[in-house]
Amino acid sequence: MRAQSCRRSAPTRRALFALALAFCIAPTARAEPTLTADLSAHQMTIAPGSAGAVTLFGTTDAPGDIVVIVRGPEAEAVVRRGPFDNFWLTAHRVTFAGVPGFYAIYASAPLDAIVSPTVQALHQIGLANLRFQLQSTEQDPTLVQESRAALIAERERAGVYVGAIGKVSFDGNRLFHAALALPSRAQAGTYFIEVLQLQGKALVGGQTMSLVVATPAADTVLTGFAGWSALRFAALVMLAAIVAAGAVLRGRRHRRPAAATMAAERPARPAQPAKRGRRR
Repeated sequence: MRAQSCRRSAPTRRALFALALAFCIAPTARAEPTLTADLSAHQMTIAPGSAGAVTLFGTTDAPGDIVVIVRGPEAEAVVRRGPFDNFWLTAHRVTFAGVPGFYAIYASAPLDAIVSPTVQALHQIGLANLRFQLQSTEQDPTLVQESRAALIAERERAGVYVGAIGKVSFDGNRLFHAALALPSRAQAGTYFIEVLQLQGKALVGGQTMSLVVATPAADTVLTGFAGWSALRFAALVMLAAIVAAGAVLRGRRHRRPAAATMAAERPARPAQPAKRGRRR
């Protein structure tokens, strides 16, 4: 009986051990925060002279703070810096790659209060932490830094780099939203929006999504050319050639009467008397 009791208790002990292990792991899995975010629209059109906006909304299963980073299409940028007010003959050309066409930050609290300097530098949070890739052979670090600062200041004046931190609002402890604004000078292309969740200045979660921005002028031009067939284009070229040939012929016809008139206005020469032959 005792041996049978031992045999029955061994599986029981294993089951109890597995159950205890599950209970030990479960709180750890539940303690890891999760973040879910989305946009009210993933495509938008910005008309000339008007701004655009899209709403970001999300939820978390743990208390914390939210930081949103909006970056526009990246491209190269050239900065001229020189001793004579950037005169083109003496200025140095400093080329950067990976320069976003638009940049803005949104946060649920002041950045220094919720994000550590290490996380700010790693995720390029704030204009001071923007990193550009140097493409030119310029080796002067002072000149490169001055060119970088001049590029950021120029785009900040143009309104495509936003130095002020936008607001992320919480509805209760779990739901949050932010109105992401784009200026009328925003470039067409794909924008990347990074949402970060922080607890105690440490990064605990994140999500990245995209937003496609278009301009109606570009869409109209592309649609107009795409709708034309090769036959219509050839007919247009032939019509232009016929019009040009007609203009040339009309010009020649106008020149001929003028030449005839000039000939008619010349005075006629008097007839010369016929020479009489000598009589022998």
